[in-house]
Amino acid sequence: MEKSIWKLKKVGMLVTICVSAAVMAGCGKGQETEATEKLVVCTGSMQEYSVRNLVEAWAERNDGIEAEVIAIPSDDTLAETKITQLRTEIMSGGGPDVFIMPCDVNTEKEETPELFPNPEKAMHSDLFLPLDDYISNAQYMDPDGWNQKIMDSGKTEEGQILLPLTYRYSAYVFRTADLENLSEIPESWSELLSCPDPVLADAMASAIRFDLPYTFGKLADYQEGKLLFSEAELQERVEEVFSWKEETNTNQSEIQMIAAGDVGKEFCTAVDAAATEEETAVALSNDEGGITAYVTVYAAVNRNTEKPDQAFSLLDFLFSDEVMTGVGFPTEDPVIWIGRGCKIEDNYNDGIPVNLEAAQRMSGNHVTKDMLEQMDHRINEVRYYSSLEREFYWMIYKCLAWDKNNEPPLEADERREVISQTYEEMKMQLAE
Repeated sequence: MEKSIWKLKKVGMLVTICVSAAVMAGCGKGQETEATEKLVVCTGSMQEYSVRNLVEAWAERNDGIEAEVIAIPSDDTLAETKITQLRTEIMSGGGPDVFIMPCDVNTEKEETPELFPNPEKAMHSDLFLPLDDYISNAQYMDPDGWNQKIMDSGKTEEGQILLPLTYRYSAYVFRTADLENLSEIPESWSELLSCPDPVLADAMASAIRFDLPYTFGKLADYQEGKLLFSEAELQERVEEVFSWKEETNTNQSEIQMIAAGDVGKEFCTAVDAAATEEETAVALSNDEGGITAYVTVYAAVNRNTEKPDQAFSLLDFLFSDEVMTGVGFPTEDPVIWIGRGCKIEDNYNDGIPVNLEAAQRMSGNHVTKDMLEQMDHRINEVRYYSSLEREFYWMIYKCLAWDKNNEPPLEADERREVISQTYEEMKMQLAE
């Protein structure tokens, strides 16, 4: 069964790379494809409602210009059929004009259909239109109001290719009074491992096994097609995580964290509610002494589009302060604001908006806002969830024997074999 799973995954990656290669060969052939009258926007099922509202508001502000929204279904079987259709269109030099796509890893399934299973790799494969010239002449966009560390993750040597909308990282907020043995907040992976406070160690040691990718800096060089960490380093990291959990036995079950996990609106709401108490925030640090963030929704323009101006016009509208903050554009009727409530809510991931003002609006408390800003300043690596992250998660699940019924976690020597297989699979994915 396990061998069959590996083979299926390899076939999936091969299909993806073949699509990319075909698109590269087909670039510039858009003129041979019959043009459609409508601008076609592709999105995920979780973003469909917001994207439809966005497109309607944009069309209203542009004299009723016509646009069509197509969403990849949430059902895996239906999604696979739709993705196959879209890939065929892309291979022929067509496909949707605009992509507003979710970017996440499903930790409960080994394989989830995705149009772009590795956005960073796709970013270097001539799939998307460089946007620098458009941005410099934008009507609404104000890049000075964006989180530049996050935006830079969408750049290649050609310029801005992907436009991140939301992102996330992992953090934990404690009542300061509960951390009696914490003199300094750990700001690196090594400091976290040696943290003397039992409450913090107990809380984070359990969670970190499932947040392993956050503990790494840059994972791969997609232009060179190679991993930037060795198998030995991966083996060491996994053993550090498992050993840390085994060594923490604090019995501090009565201690309740204020907030934990993905930083977003719900996280900020929980921190706001406890603002009367002194709080200590501990972000999950990577091995380079900073924080790894993941883009959770991004936008891009198909390089083969025959409507680049219209496609960018929609993204220009989407990235306006008025839409990103949810305020909207005023009209002659004081009750009607075009674009109000059209921001792309990352409901599933509960991400942080790349627009700085919108990010600040997630909280109504200055303490929470300052906390969020301090953690944001520590971001030193930004990635997009991909097949590599899926390998990380399933490596941990296999080491915990969650893929088997009522079996105990694997011993160290068994873990080494799983880790070695995982590393080889990652290398193959990058080489394909």
